[in-house]
Amino acid sequence: MKYRLNTTNYHDFATFAVNKLPARSYFIPYPGRAAADAVAPKQKRYASPKVQCLNGEWDFKFYPRPAELPVELDTDAVHFDKLDVPSCWQFRGYDKPFYVNIRYQFPYKPPVIPTTGKVSRTFSWLGCDTGIRLQWKVPGEEYNFVGVYRRFIEIDDADKRRIVSFLGVASCMDLYVNGFFIGYSEGAHNTAEFDLTGKLKSGHNELVVVVHRWCNGTYLEDQDMFRNNGIFRDVLLRTEEPTDLWDIDAKTEKKPDGYTLTLSAQTLSDIDVAFTVKGHGLEQTATVTAENGTAQAVFAGLDVTEWNAEVPTLYNIYYETATSCVKEKIGFRTVEIKQDVFLLNGRKIKLKGVNHHDTDAANGYTMSPDDIERDMLVCKRFNIDTVRTSHYPPDPLLLELADELGIYIVDENDLETHGTFAMQLPPTYNSISNDPKWESHYMDRIMRLYQRDKIRGNTSVIMWSLGNEAGGYHNTDAMYDYLKQHSPLPVHYESAIHCKRQAYDVGSEMYPSVKMVHNVGEKRRKQARLNDRPYFMCEYAHAMGVGPGNTEAYWQEIYNYDNLMGGCVWEMVDHAVLHTDGSYTYGGDHGEWEHDRNFCVDGLFYPDRSPSTGAKLMRFIYRPIRVAHVSGGQFEVFNTTAFSTGRYRLAFRWNDGSKTILTPQTAPLMKETVTVPLGRAVDGLLAVIVETTDTVTGQIVSEEQLVLAQEVAAAPAVKPLPGDVAVEKGRLVCRKSGVVVVAGADEGTLLYRAPTDNDVDAMFHNLMVLYTRQTEETVSTQQTADGWQVVTKITNKRGHYMVTDTYKGTDSGVLVTSVLHRVSGSQEIPRFGKTFRLDEVFDAVHYVGRSGESYCDMKDQFPIRAVDCTVADMTEPNLRPQESGNRMDCTVASVSDGKTCVVFEAVGRPFELGIKPYTDRALLSMKHRRDEARTGTYVTIQAFQQGIGTGACGPGVMPEFKYHLKEDCTLQFLIRIEEA
Repeated sequence: MKYRLNTTNYHDFATFAVNKLPARSYFIPYPGRAAADAVAPKQKRYASPKVQCLNGEWDFKFYPRPAELPVELDTDAVHFDKLDVPSCWQFRGYDKPFYVNIRYQFPYKPPVIPTTGKVSRTFSWLGCDTGIRLQWKVPGEEYNFVGVYRRFIEIDDADKRRIVSFLGVASCMDLYVNGFFIGYSEGAHNTAEFDLTGKLKSGHNELVVVVHRWCNGTYLEDQDMFRNNGIFRDVLLRTEEPTDLWDIDAKTEKKPDGYTLTLSAQTLSDIDVAFTVKGHGLEQTATVTAENGTAQAVFAGLDVTEWNAEVPTLYNIYYETATSCVKEKIGFRTVEIKQDVFLLNGRKIKLKGVNHHDTDAANGYTMSPDDIERDMLVCKRFNIDTVRTSHYPPDPLLLELADELGIYIVDENDLETHGTFAMQLPPTYNSISNDPKWESHYMDRIMRLYQRDKIRGNTSVIMWSLGNEAGGYHNTDAMYDYLKQHSPLPVHYESAIHCKRQAYDVGSEMYPSVKMVHNVGEKRRKQARLNDRPYFMCEYAHAMGVGPGNTEAYWQEIYNYDNLMGGCVWEMVDHAVLHTDGSYTYGGDHGEWEHDRNFCVDGLFYPDRSPSTGAKLMRFIYRPIRVAHVSGGQFEVFNTTAFSTGRYRLAFRWNDGSKTILTPQTAPLMKETVTVPLGRAVDGLLAVIVETTDTVTGQIVSEEQLVLAQEVAAAPAVKPLPGDVAVEKGRLVCRKSGVVVVAGADEGTLLYRAPTDNDVDAMFHNLMVLYTRQTEETVSTQQTADGWQVVTKITNKRGHYMVTDTYKGTDSGVLVTSVLHRVSGSQEIPRFGKTFRLDEVFDAVHYVGRSGESYCDMKDQFPIRAVDCTVADMTEPNLRPQESGNRMDCTVASVSDGKTCVVFEAVGRPFELGIKPYTDRALLSMKHRRDEARTGTYVTIQAFQQGIGTGACGPGVMPEFKYHLKEDCTLQFLIRIEEA
C-alpha cells in the first residue's frame, strides 16, 4: 500500500499534535460489572473484550540515513524486519544504546533539530567524559534515524467507533492507516489517542507508524537516562459504542459531615449513567441522564475510612451505561499545607522516598506489568513509601498499584531541558522555560499529565511536579496556574530554585548539604521561599557506587523540624545494558560520541533489582520504629510513621541469648520510654538487636543494634618471635605448615585505597589520584631482642609520612604494631592499614564485626555478628568495580583453606577489615564486573578508613568522617597461623 509521508511535522515548531484526541483519564471499559470485577489491575487492559491490545510482533524497517526514507512509501515494496512492540529499538540491535545525562545529542539551537543530514559539530562545556572545559565535538555518523512500524489488524465491523491509544512513543509518531495520514503526536511519555472511525474497513487493515529519533519536543526531554526510541509502551485499540463513556472523573472533598464524592462522566450521547460507590459496608448508587454529553452524581456525608500509605483503604467506584462498565478504585484522603507543614489527613508525614525511572537492562524504557508490580513491591519491602516518577508520567498501572499497595506518588511532567545549562554560555536553565514561544508545548504536556492521572490525584498522587531541571519561569508559571485551576494538590518543581520564583507550593532542592537542610528547618536560608513553606528534597543521597554515605544526618534534621517533609533518594535502580553473556555495560561502552560514563549506574538496586548495600542502608534509615538507649534498662522508642500506633512488635535480643518482646503504643511521630531487662556482656560485648516486626504483614521491617559496651583485650605479654616468622625486604613473612603470609603485599596502599565513585569533587577530580603514585621506601630494618622493627617512608602528593612497624612474639601470635607519623603535608589521609597476601585457596572467611559492607558514615544498618562467608562475599558486585566491602568494628577475622587458618585478632580496640580477591592497585584498571580477575586473597587490617559521602553528585565526606592526623596513629593487632 502506498503512503505519502509527512516530512515536516517532527521539525515544525508550530506542530506538536495533529488530529490527536483531547486528553482524558486512563481507564479500561468492560461490558458489565461482573467482568470488570473479575480482573486484577495488572490484567485489566489485556482482558477486556472492548479493548484489543496490539502488542506483539510488528513489521519494522530502520532507516539509519533518514534521507533514504522515501516520501512516497510503498509498504508492499519494503523489506521489513520483525520487531516486538513494545520495545526500544536500541535494545533490539538498531542504532546503539546511548547514555548521556545533561546534554542533547545534537547542537543546541532550539527549536532546530537535525532532519535528514548528519549531526553537525556540537558545543558543550560540561560532561563526565570530558570534565569542565569548552569543547566542540564532531559526532560522526549520527543522524536523526527513523523507524517505520507496520501492523495488520482485522476488523469485523467497520461501522463501530474505534480509538487507538499509544501509551508511550519516543520521540514522536506519524500515524497512517490504509494509505491515509491519521495524525501526529509528540510528548514521549504521554498517551496519544487517535480516532480511526471511518478509516478502517471490515477485514484486513494496515496500520503504519513512523517514528523519528528526535523532534522539536526532544528539547523538552533531556532527562538523565539512556536515550531510547520506539513504541515502548502498550498500544490499545478501543471499540466504543454510542452508549459508552468518553471520559470519567472523581473528586473527593472532606466536609464537617463526612466526605463528599463527586463522580462525573463525559458520554458519547445523552444516555443514562449509573454511578456507584461501594466498599467496607458502604454502597450507594445514583443514575443520571447525561445532558450535552455530561453526567454527574454527588454522594455527600460519606462515613469512610481514610486512605494512607500505611493502611491503603480503597473503595470501588463504578461508571455504568447500557453497554459498558468502568471500575476504578479510589481512596478518601486530604492533602493540605498549613503554614509551612505538609499534612495528609491532617497529620504531618515524613516522605521516605526514592526516584523511579522506567528502566530495564534488557528492554530500555519498556516495563511489563510484572516489572512494574515488582518495583512497587520492592519499595514496600524496603520501607520506601514515596516514589517520584522521575522525570515523566509512568505507565498508569504504576499509579493503580501505588493506590493498592500504599505508596505516595509525586507525579512528574515529561519535561527537562538540562542541556540549556551545559551547551551554552553563559549557562542557564531558563532559556526555554522563560521563552513564551514554548508555552503551548509546555501546556500540552502538563494538561495531558493531569487529565490522564486526575483520578489518581485522589489517592496515591499527593503532589504534581512540573518537571525537572528546566528552570523557569514564564512557561512553568502557566503550567502551575493550570494545575491550580483543576486540582487542590500541591505543586512541586525543584528547578524553580534556578529562577526568581525559587519555589511553588513546596520548597525543593537537589543534593543540599545537611547544613543547608538544617538552616531551612531554622528558617535561615537566603532564599526566602525555602523558609516559609514545606521543604522537600526531591533528590538527595546520590546512590552511585558505594554509598550513599552520611544519609542518617539528613533524617536527624527531618525528624527535628516540622517543615522538613522528607525526600527521595536518587535513584532506585541502576541503568545499564544487559548482554547475552550476563554482563552489563554503561555509558561510553557502546561507541557513544559523547557520554556520561557510569553516571547512570546510580541506583540503590542493581539492574536485576537485587539490593546493593545502599538499598539495605535506606531500608534501615526508613525504618518505622527507631530505638535508642537512654540509660540502664531504659530505651526510647520513636514511632516515625504518621498513622500507625501499636502496629509494630519489638523483640530485644541480647547477645547473651536473653530476649524481651513488647508492642509499644507510641503515637505517630512521637517518642516514649520503655524499660527492658538488660542482658549480660559476653567476651566484653554487651549489645542488643531490636527486631521490629509489622504485625499486619508479619514481615520483619528492621534490625537495629545498640552496643552498650564493647571491650577488646589489651596486648598480651611479648616474647621472642618463633623461627618461622621473619622480616624479608622490609616485609613481615609468616610461615607454617607450608602456608606463607606476606605483609605489605599491595605496595603503595598503606594510606591509599582504590577510589569509589564518590571520591570526586565538583570539578570531576578524583581525590584518590593524589595517593595513586604513592611511594613506600624502607628506611631501616632492625632486629630486636623480641622481634623486628621496620621504618618506612611514605611520599605522595599530599605529604610525607613515616610508619614504624614492630613485630613481636606472644603466646597468641605475632603482635603487629604500626605507628603512623606525619612529617609534613596534609593531616587528612583516607586510610591507614596493612595488607597481607595469601593464595586464593584461602577462600573461607570468618569474622566478628559488622555483618555487611560498612564505613564510618554508613555502618549502623548491619549489626555486629559472627559471619561465615567466602572471599567473593566480601566485595560488592558494583557494575563499575571500586573500593567495596569494608567491615567496621571487627574484633577477629580469619581466612582458611580448610586445613589451615590465618587469624587476625584485635588488640585494644576493633579494627576495620577488608578482604578482596585482588589488590587495590588492580582495581584501578577494572571497568566492569567481568574485569574482576582473582589473583589471591588479600586481607587488609585497618586502623581507620574515611567515610564515603556522596561526592559523585552531592556533598563529599563530612569532616567528622575524615581522619585528621593531628598526632601519631597506632594500629595494633595479632596474627597467627593455626589448624582449621
